[in-house]
Formats: sequence, C-alpha cells, structure tokens
Amino acid sequence: MGWIDKLYETYENCRTEVGVTGADEETIPLLPIAHSTQNAQIEVVLDGGGNFRSARALDKGETVTIIPVTEDSATRSSGIAPHPLCDKLQYVAGDYKDYVQKKNSREFYKRYMEQLGDWSGSPYSHPKIRAVFDYLKKGTLIEDLVRQKILVCDDKDALAKGVKMGVGDQSDAFVRFRVEKEGEEESAVWLDHQVYESYINYYLSRQEEIDLCYVQGKAVPCSDKHPAKIRNTGDKSKLISANDSVGFTYRGRFNDKSQVVRVGYETTQKAHNALRWLIDRQGYKNGGDQVIVAWGTKERSLPPFLEDTEDFFMDDADNLFPEEAPPVTTEREFAHRLNKAIAGYGSDLDIGSKIVIMGLDAATVGRLAITYYREMDVWDFLNRIKAWHSSCIWKHSYKKIPDGFNEKGKPKFKYLTFIGAPAPKEITWATYGDKASDKLKKATVERLLPCILDGARMPYDLVGSAVNRLSNPLGMENWEWEKVLTITCALIRKYRYDQSGHKEVWEMSLDENQRDRSYLFGRLLAIAQQIEKDAQYWSGEKRTTNAERLMHQFKLHPYKTWGIITDKLSPYLERLGPKVKELSELMTKVNAMLPFEDFTSPKKLEDSYILGYYCQREVFIERIKQLKEEKEKKKLAAAAKSTEGENEHEQFS
Repeated sequence: MGWIDKLYETYENCRTEVGVTGADEETIPLLPIAHSTQNAQIEVVLDGGGNFRSARALDKGETVTIIPVTEDSATRSSGIAPHPLCDKLQYVAGDYKDYVQKKNSREFYKRYMEQLGDWSGSPYSHPKIRAVFDYLKKGTLIEDLVRQKILVCDDKDALAKGVKMGVGDQSDAFVRFRVEKEGEEESAVWLDHQVYESYINYYLSRQEEIDLCYVQGKAVPCSDKHPAKIRNTGDKSKLISANDSVGFTYRGRFNDKSQVVRVGYETTQKAHNALRWLIDRQGYKNGGDQVIVAWGTKERSLPPFLEDTEDFFMDDADNLFPEEAPPVTTEREFAHRLNKAIAGYGSDLDIGSKIVIMGLDAATVGRLAITYYREMDVWDFLNRIKAWHSSCIWKHSYKKIPDGFNEKGKPKFKYLTFIGAPAPKEITWATYGDKASDKLKKATVERLLPCILDGARMPYDLVGSAVNRLSNPLGMENWEWEKVLTITCALIRKYRYDQSGHKEVWEMSLDENQRDRSYLFGRLLAIAQQIEKDAQYWSGEKRTTNAERLMHQFKLHPYKTWGIITDKLSPYLERLGPKVKELSELMTKVNAMLPFEDFTSPKKLEDSYILGYYCQREVFIERIKQLKEEKEKKKLAAAAKSTEGENEHEQFS
C-alpha cells in the first residue's frame, strides 16, 4: 500500500492547494474529499432567500464544476443515486415530469430533495445550501429556464428533442448554482470553501462503518467504493475495486472482500484526489491510456524526465539563466550546463522528501493497473536523470521552436540544433515509425523507464530496429531520415556505453584513429556519397546517390556492396578530375586502414558503422558551411569596396 500512503502524504502536504483553481478553467484543482468534477451546461443564479434571478448556458471553456458527491453518486452508472447539490435536470427539477416523459422521473427528484433536505437541516448546513433547497422546493426550475430561453419547448409545451447542450440532449443538462448575497464576494457554490467544509463535515458525520485502515493503521470509517476519473473526467477505470462477488475476483482466497484490503474513506479520497491532480498538472500521457507521473511528497513539480534534454534545460531556465540561454553546441558546454541544471533542481527540492514515479495503464475499461512504481531519494533521482542525459546523447537538429510571425501574421518556426538525449516518444518514433500501434508505443516507453530511472541497460532490439530503419533511407523523407539518424546515433552510443561498464564513450566528432571495422566502412560510405553529390552539384543533377540506395545491402554485405559502389563511382571520378582529388585520396587512406581480412570478411556490419558514417559526413557538411560563409564574406567585402569607390567618385565629381 506504499503508493496510496505516499499520495495521502502528498495531499496533506499540499492542503493549501485544495479547491484552488488556476487561470485555465479546464485544469482540475486539488479536490476536497467527498467531491468530484462534472461538466455543467447551465448556471442558475439565486438570491439569499432562494428566489430565482437569472440563468445562462455555459461556454465550453467554463463547464468544469466541483461538486459534492456520495460514494454511490460518484460511481453511479445506473439506478437512482443523486449528487448532494449540483446535478442533472431530472434530479433537481420538480417540474421535470411536466416537460419530459420519462419513467420514474418523480422518484429522481424525490430522492434528491430528501438528501438535500437532510443536509440543509443538519447542524452542518450553510446559508447557500438552504437557499438552493428553498428554491428547488418550488418545483419551477424548467419553467424558469424556458422563460429565460435557456431551454426550448416544442409545440406541445414539452422539451424539444434533439436540442443539444454540450454533448447531450437538453433534457440531460447538468445544472450548477450561484447564490448572490450582499457582502459576500464568492457567489459560486462550487468555489466556496465554506460550502466544501459544510458538506465534508455533514458527510463524515454520517459514516458508520468503522474498520482498520490498512494505510493509516487505525480504526476509521472505511469505504468499499473507491474513486474513478483518475486519468481524466471520463475515465471509468479504478485502481481498487472488488464489486464482483460471483466472478471469482477474490473467492477461493477470501470469503469476503473486506478480508482483501480495507482503506479509510478519507484516506482513499485524499490519495485518489492527489493522484488525479498530479496527473492533470504534470502527468506524461502516451497513447491515450498510459500515464506516467512523478512527484515529490513535499513538492508538486519535478524535472521533465520524459522529455529531451533541451526541454529539461528550458524547464529550469528561470533558475539558471537571467536571459534565454542559447543551445549548447559542444560536449564541454553540454556537460557544464547539465551539471548546473541538476544543481538548480537540487537546490529547489526538499532533500528530506521522497520522489515517487508511478506508471498507470488500463487493460480493460474498469480496471486500472500500476505498471511501474519506484520511490527514491531526491539526489538519487537527479543523479539517475543526469546519467541518462549524459550518456544517451548526440547532436540533433529536428526540434522546432517559434521564430516570430510571417507577413500574414501566422507563426513561423525554425529548427533548433542541440546536444542531448532524445525523449522516449522520439526514440519510439525513430525505432518503429508513425505506423506503430499504441500498444507498441506504450510498451516501448515502459521499457525505457528503467533505463532512465534505474540505470538499466539500453535494450539492443530497440537499437537494432532503429539501425535497420535508418539503413533504408528510400522509405523516408529526407527530414525524417535525418532525425532518425541522430536519434539512432544516441541509442548506439548509450548501448555501447552500457555494455562496456560505462568505460567506452564514442565521440560525436570524427575519430581518425578509430580502427573499428564497421566504423571505417561507415566512413567509406560517407565518402562515396559525397563524391557522387559533388558530381551532381557540378552537373546540376539532384537525385538519390548509390550509397543511399545500397545502404541496407552495404550493412549486410559490406565487401560485396562496396565493390558495386566503387564501380558506379568510376564515371563520377573521371568527370570531376582534379576537383575530387582530396576525396579520392581520403577514400584510399581510410581503405588502407582496414586489414585485408576485415575488408574481405563476409560478416555484416555492426551498429558502429552508423557512427562512422555520421561523423565523416559531418566533416563534409561543416566544410561546405565554411566555404559558403567565406564566399558570403568575400561577396560582402566586394560590395562594400564597390560602394566606397562610388562614394569617392561622387566626392571627386
């Protein structure tokens, strides 16, 4: 029961956040116990004497409403189980039967009013509750809403069918209340903390079933009905459930569900409310059903450990840098900034708190499973994140960031180059592509979690899948292939680092002394590709090179395929002549570094051929950039000199 104990502790540490709503009304606040949320469609305004003042239909962005609930109403799916205050028209409208033909419509209203009347007449009542009760006793709610043109009637004075409010028919609209009293700033009953306390005290006073709470270790009012709506407002799955007494859910081991586990009502409410709140604020959602959330028992927010390194840096930018920091471009800069970021997060976190990481997923509609759970100390958590972000790294250029607006006022974007670890979702994409199923995506993220948080080794099947996908460049667009290339390099580096016991570190820059067979073959492939690209440039062509087309075969049969590639290079070498001398000599030099046995070996290439290919290719890309910059500088210098000459001529004239 460790997870529920930690959530209960978190709720107690964050009591000041209970019921506090942010600027975004769609964000779920930390709910009081015995409360839940519903999407309301109608808001009714009353005065302090329980008289109708006005009503309005709610816009989409303001529908989320905190409501008091009972154990039965919070889990209702059929039958009659009214919420204590705000509810659907069939419960709160005494004249519902006059406008809608529905079986037992009178019973819904009767049960609702009995429950509200009991609260209204109790020692824990509140003036706003009495005002709502006094108004609803009149049984004129729908009449008032029709008169205000909130609801629409047909020619028979019944509620017209097919008129939508929210996602449902108008006859199923959910109603919330305001009670306006002179001298009170807060009129909304769903935001009034005194109303929260009124209901909590009333409801707890009615709890009778006392038993041993397995979490707190003391006798308290216990509950068999635990909250749903954990991942979102429409989530029906539960973490604790034992409602099947005939389907062998627990029979054969226990005689009664109470023998399995007993949790106090207040305990389960606080724990589930805290979990719902944390997921909404900082949960990582993958594929709709899978949720991963991390928190400190004394803090709400933690570093975004499931994002890439640049997001990790930017999340702490306010603490680290007075102005927006530029992306790092060298490994030395990267190491310095990572250390600084870890220190920044460490200074903000309470060293005495526990960090909890929890993964949730649902196999069926009604059952929610904990797929991953870890508790660790703050610095242990930060050091493991640091280890991940410093070992699974490469230089990437796939990340888009805002870059102002164009002439039509639409936002523009540019690609950001950064050094760091890719996010798990990007690793999944690079490994399996867009067509991977949600099940595979979720499983991959779950497998990467231990690599990030437990220091587990990178699974080689992920590395192999990424290498195989990368080795088929014709199946992807250029931007897609470039993104897969750098992510694959990061995975290879991480795998090699893990396999060597954290001793083998492959550099992102070209290592001209590296004698690894696959690395050297990768360099040769990059050289052959550059020769053909140079030939295309001078002839004005633009097409896929032979090195790219034969990349997969080259990986499987390097010696045989290299012979094919060099044969196809011959016309380009003759065409370029002296222009290709430097590349031709480099190809000969690298070729000579391969022993004859390794060069002619039928063995397929290992994943390190990707690293050799990338590093050699980057040398060519950087050289082309430098040549372009030098050419641009000469052009600007010539233009400046020309302008200077014209000015002198004008002065002389």
